Amino acid sequence: MDIKHMRYFVAIVKYGSMTGASNHLYISQPTISKAIQDIETELGMSLFDRTKKKIALTDAGSVFFDQCEEILRLHSELPNDLKNMIGMRQGHIKIGLPPIMDAGKLMAIIKDFHDLYPKITFQLIESGSRTIESRLIQNEIDIGITVLPTESDRFDNFNFISESLCLVVHENHQLAPSPSVNLEELKYESFIMFNEDFYLNEIITSACKNAGFIPAIISKTSQWNFIEEMIERELGVCIMPESVAKLLKSSSVTVKIEEPVLKWRLGVIWNKDKYINFITEEWLKFFQQHYS
Repeated sequence: MDIKHMRYFVAIVKYGSMTGASNHLYISQPTISKAIQDIETELGMSLFDRTKKKIALTDAGSVFFDQCEEILRLHSELPNDLKNMIGMRQGHIKIGLPPIMDAGKLMAIIKDFHDLYPKITFQLIESGSRTIESRLIQNEIDIGITVLPTESDRFDNFNFISESLCLVVHENHQLAPSPSVNLEELKYESFIMFNEDFYLNEIITSACKNAGFIPAIISKTSQWNFIEEMIERELGVCIMPESVAKLLKSSSVTVKIEEPVLKWRLGVIWNKDKYINFITEEWLKFFQQHYS
């Protein structure tokens, strides 16, 4: 088999049919069908369960699909890796990051790295932690920034930011003058929360349950600026990282949470057992050295 055969096979799986793969690759369906037959003959096993109406992989097919994706990725990155190894230093890095963070520290590191390697470009993709981890596993991004610890042992990581979570209320709120609050004092408040894609949601909900109540949620969102607007209109209260709270409008007041003290850690994560291209590896080294 050759690299084209692997590309045909992966396209069938991704697009759900030989017809879909044919349309995407601009290759005739008989050509793709013959390639799959050749692969199965060479391997001596079936890759598709043909008793199902829809495309379904056999166990062997699932293993072969994972290997094909990795081989195709390595094949596509080989030219850039070779160029980078001889000093040309060019490429593209895709970073997944949560929208609920003060991006200033990250931008400073990106700027310094770009000064050293001006031919390297960046794509920043905002998502919740769960989506970031999923995209990393699927090789849709190179690096993720997410809440630690992760729920998967498939990633390596290092700590990026550690900070406390605080209460944010409107300046007219009865708790605004308080230097600090206990979490149980928020039992009857309306909460503005992040959506379920964010581990921060779990941290807050779990802490509230431990304090003896389930938070009454008036709204959920993935954007901290939407939360800012809702607090501005006195629709509820929110718990968020201190660094993000400092970016909010002057009508918002930050109150320390003393009991229990809520913390969160953001970390840089990447796939543990998969090949990392030369540029991404250089970026990780630079990031860790720069930030430490």
